[in-house]
Amino acid sequence: MSGALDAATFWPRLQRALEQVSAEQRTPPPEARVGAVLVLIEVAEDGPRVVLTRRRRDLRSHPGQLSFPGGRLDPGETVEEAALREAEEEIGLRRETVEMVGAGPTFYIPPSRFWVVPLLGRWREPHELTENPWEVDEVLHVPLSHLLDRDRWRRTPLSLRGSTWAWQLDDDLLWGATAAVLGLLLDTAVEGWSDGLRPEDLGEEREVRPWESAPAWERRPRLSGDLPAIAQEVVPHVTAAEVKAVRAWLDDRGVSPLVRAEQAGRALVDAVRRLLDGALAGRSVTILAGPSSNGAGGLVAARILAGSDVEVEVRTVGEPRHPGQVDVLREAGVRVELLPDEPDAGTPPGELVVDAVLGVGAEPPLRALPETAAAWLRRHDVPIVALELPSGIGADEGLRGASITADVTVALGLPTVGMQPRIVHAYLGDLYLADLGIPAAVWRAAGVEVRGRSPFGAGSLVRLITGDRAGDAGTPDQVDVATEPASGA
Repeated sequence: MSGALDAATFWPRLQRALEQVSAEQRTPPPEARVGAVLVLIEVAEDGPRVVLTRRRRDLRSHPGQLSFPGGRLDPGETVEEAALREAEEEIGLRRETVEMVGAGPTFYIPPSRFWVVPLLGRWREPHELTENPWEVDEVLHVPLSHLLDRDRWRRTPLSLRGSTWAWQLDDDLLWGATAAVLGLLLDTAVEGWSDGLRPEDLGEEREVRPWESAPAWERRPRLSGDLPAIAQEVVPHVTAAEVKAVRAWLDDRGVSPLVRAEQAGRALVDAVRRLLDGALAGRSVTILAGPSSNGAGGLVAARILAGSDVEVEVRTVGEPRHPGQVDVLREAGVRVELLPDEPDAGTPPGELVVDAVLGVGAEPPLRALPETAAAWLRRHDVPIVALELPSGIGADEGLRGASITADVTVALGLPTVGMQPRIVHAYLGDLYLADLGIPAAVWRAAGVEVRGRSPFGAGSLVRLITGDRAGDAGTPDQVDVATEPASGA
């Protein structure tokens, strides 16, 4: 056993590190979707072991992955109570056998939009554990010495740049949020554990991309009503350049950007109405409108929703492309404000948010006010409808850095190539295609190969079925550990 894992060294270092975690860092945003996990460290003769579960492969949340016992807080629970309850339910842990040591910094998992608090427990009286067969395939007792074994080190590439740690544990790969927490634990409690090596220093033969083979499922419809559906794979996917060429063609023939915004806004309202089960009067909706054609579509939706007795507020994320739209909204009594550089996290959005910030013309990663908008949204547990693309997803590039995670995405005309990679589906949510009245000949003139019948033959809003490509696995750089106070933007 490594001397750094000796109890006389390991536990005091870990305790000192937890004492340095500020109250702000370990406290999730009050309006967020919050969970807690138990980082259970077993006291064993051969050194500390961490208790992990292998989740069932048919679960809809993180299927087949190694994880800590944990889950969502029940009403009125503290994070410690939730972590212990979940461990009792998942693996039969007797809570009186655990000494709770402290809480680590919260971390955010965007595919599931959870803020998770890791609670460290010292398992002083180990006993036999029994997995809950409805959730857990197997309970694993992993010696921390295995994580120090270089032969087990792997790297997972990040969506923007660099890599992060993963470990090959016999037949299981330890990666993602669980690996990020354990990496942080090693950094704080085991001095020099990696001998100064970074994950990106490992060779290409050590690179793994587990999200490409993670279990997936057919996503359930989120919009009410009997909408037509077709397989996404049979629909042509277009590049940003092809979309711009079609828009230029329409501009030259009098189909102006505001005309197209009107069509997009009406499709957006249809999706919002269906997500709210048809009842709009008296509901509250926040529109995030960017300085783009998407923003123009969002402002149209704001006007129409206000006319349906919806309490609408608009937060502009930059200067609107067509300022006259804002004038109309204000004259109609709709509150329109510029999103500040540091929005008050305690000011909640409506019961539904429309992401109309960025469209096909934007290239990831998020910057400036759009990045601020995404960070503000993380702190509020409300459904999100994205117009064209969730902000942060590139029309051509797909996932590159942080992104808004949508419950529903309404693509316009044809989906973009950035929507094809498997990993992007976790951020698109339930995907729909709206008809903008663009004939196939116009797409062909832009170089798009369009064959067969129009996807809109049975309706103007069509659900795109992703088959078994839906999942909630994200690249590890989507895990945002709270090194800054969670109460800020």
